[in-house]
Amino acid sequence: MQRIAKIIRVAAMTAAAVLAASSVSSVASAQDAKATYEQSQVDAGFKVFKGSDCAGCHGWAGNGQKIGENPDGPSLRSIDMDDAVLKETILCGRPGTNMPSHDPKAYTDDRCYGMDAAAAEGMTPHKGKPMTSDQADDLVAYIQTELVGKSDKPTLEECQKYYGKKPVCNAYK
Repeated sequence: MQRIAKIIRVAAMTAAAVLAASSVSSVASAQDAKATYEQSQVDAGFKVFKGSDCAGCHGWAGNGQKIGENPDGPSLRSIDMDDAVLKETILCGRPGTNMPSHDPKAYTDDRCYGMDAAAAEGMTPHKGKPMTSDQADDLVAYIQTELVGKSDKPTLEECQKYYGKKPVCNAYK
């Protein structure tokens, strides 16, 4: 019974954090949809995407087609998050799901959804590859620029950008 109460409390806190972030940034959200990033930041974000094994769960194309035995991840091409919420999700993971946290200090204080380890007990995301705040910003730039809003069916050009001119891309000709 105590565990169920804790799960309900954590879910409510997570929902409140997401609602607070979305209400605070509702005006910014419209601006973020039109945000532009320096190409160097998008390129750096692509390297973070590859280096942090995001493709393991979200697919090389970010369309949710995982690689190997990893957990299923949602398509990043159809998400609707502003930059701040996306960055917090990357750094803090998603409590109670397979989305890992990439901030080495996640849940050591209340920086993640207002919860520390005690508040998220039993639901703390596992640790992903460590990432800095700047790397998370770069990853957000890559996701928002190169993935969000694109068709879930990758193109030959996208495949070749990820893999180079390897035979695996022949399926997209």
